[in-house]
Amino acid sequence: MSQAIGATLSGGEGSSGTLSNFQLKYFLYDMGLNPLIVNYLADAVSRIYDIISSSGVQILIFLAGLQSISPSLYEASRIEGATGYENFWKITFPMMTPLILTNTIYTIIDSFLNSRMTHLLKETSFKLFEFGLGAAMSWIYFGVIALMVLLIAAFLSRKAFYYDA
Repeated sequence: MSQAIGATLSGGEGSSGTLSNFQLKYFLYDMGLNPLIVNYLADAVSRIYDIISSSGVQILIFLAGLQSISPSLYEASRIEGATGYENFWKITFPMMTPLILTNTIYTIIDSFLNSRMTHLLKETSFKLFEFGLGAAMSWIYFGVIALMVLLIAAFLSRKAFYYDA
């Protein structure tokens, strides 16, 4: 275990300076973790580029939201003796709930961008030139997505806190 970490830190194997997927699995197995958890974590690490590249807009929305929270709220809570835990749950999280709603809706819509149904619609309309069938399929697909977004938005909008300054 320490050899894998030492080789990685020294830039040994491959001189990339990062743990390979095999080394990460070996390290996690050596820690005594369940193989299911080890495989999940190793797959997540191997897909980190895809995860980060597909969540860029959400990260920017959250950063903008965090920067828009008034520092005076944190200052007042610090004077009252609130801990960091209380600051998060009483100030940060409630102020971020409208952005969580926005990011959830954006993520749901974005997840349908490269689905099998979207590829089928493109193939039906633009390769097979069945424009009527493609349009009908598109409207039904739109209805399903709109219904899903409306249900989730209705549920989450009840939980959102809107602060009037």
